Amino acid sequence: MRYAGICSYIIKASGLSAGTKYKYISHKALAENLTPGTAYSWRVGYEGHWSPIGHFRTEDASQGEFSFLIMSDSHIMNETYVKEARRCALAAVKTVPEARFCCFPGDFVEDGTIANSEWEWERWFEEAMEPVIKAMPIVPTDGNHDDSPNINYTYHFNTNNDFNISITNKPQFEGITYSFVYGDALFLVFSMQDFWRESYDQLNRTWSTYLDDHVSYWFRQQTAVHPMTKYRISLAHFNLFSGSDHSIDEEPPLFRNCMLPTMKACEIDVALQGHDHTYEVIGPVNPDDCTPILDAISDREEVPVDGNKNRTGYKNGTYRTDDGTFYFIGATCGHKRYYPHSRERMEADYTEDPALLFDGKHHNVKNYFDLFTGMFGQPEAPCFTKITVKDDCLEFNSYTADDDQGNVTLINTMRIVRTKEHTVPALQ
Repeated sequence: MRYAGICSYIIKASGLSAGTKYKYISHKALAENLTPGTAYSWRVGYEGHWSPIGHFRTEDASQGEFSFLIMSDSHIMNETYVKEARRCALAAVKTVPEARFCCFPGDFVEDGTIANSEWEWERWFEEAMEPVIKAMPIVPTDGNHDDSPNINYTYHFNTNNDFNISITNKPQFEGITYSFVYGDALFLVFSMQDFWRESYDQLNRTWSTYLDDHVSYWFRQQTAVHPMTKYRISLAHFNLFSGSDHSIDEEPPLFRNCMLPTMKACEIDVALQGHDHTYEVIGPVNPDDCTPILDAISDREEVPVDGNKNRTGYKNGTYRTDDGTFYFIGATCGHKRYYPHSRERMEADYTEDPALLFDGKHHNVKNYFDLFTGMFGQPEAPCFTKITVKDDCLEFNSYTADDDQGNVTLINTMRIVRTKEHTVPALQ
């Protein structure tokens, strides 16, 4: 596999010439018959070459309240990116030592595609995210920057691959769409990346066989198999809604057309997203008309509008998901940052003209800025969020990692509540 890559900054960072290649062997193991509520230790390697010892704890037989982390978009590309992501990982483990796992929705590295650099993946595992990896399992899915004909992603992760096996035109990577139940929550981890691998509407971006048929059916199937969980949480890299540079990409109108009916039918409470590198609290969103459900929001704190740090003048709050999904982007755990668009810019970017919609300059969400119902801005530091699954809510606590000693600043606290029981969607 190409190790140094072909980009000048990777060559400089790795200290190797362009195109340097190494051979690798990818080992995968499956741990079975584990005991509930038990701490396990592990290491990999062979005599004289063992990794540091890592740990994880299995779910209790009757799991009550628990916490997990979400971090995203490290984009490992040089030592600055490694350093800031590691700062975030160290702070997260120090602040939330009880976390059971860490969700990471893609863009682990900067250079997928043909530029491919295995050096970036090594830095992700061995430096940037090593503190988290040693303390808990990773819950991954792929991002657009992870694309590579070398399929590095597949070599590095070992998650359930039943979804890929069940469809005819396979996604590029194994194990990017899978589910699990932990405590009182159903987690639906999925990838929208391969929407084009089967037929899709290239002109008006209104349908995709992959999303409309395979992903939608899988969502319905999983919620039908696990009907009694109190919370339904999805995790994906791409955004259905976002408020920075990716809001005007070509793909989101397609993703909304395909996935909003599914989010509605499956009554998804929270959609955890990556990709946009900005801190964004969105909704709950009415899936029928893409409007915020304002009477489902309470206890918001009004604060001064602060330029790029908080465009809305809101923080904290309680958000009820009985009739719509709450969308969340927790900024970036690394160095690559985007900035929130203003109301004026969002209104100027709006179009109803299909000829303009996919030019990379427009979106089709009317009154888009109104969807941002909580804190909306760029924290200007690596970020992570602790999510605690409680009996009466999902509690979000978001932090910036302030230094290399693990010091943090709490920037936002929210409660996601549901008062209606979930229903079971019909299988199509």
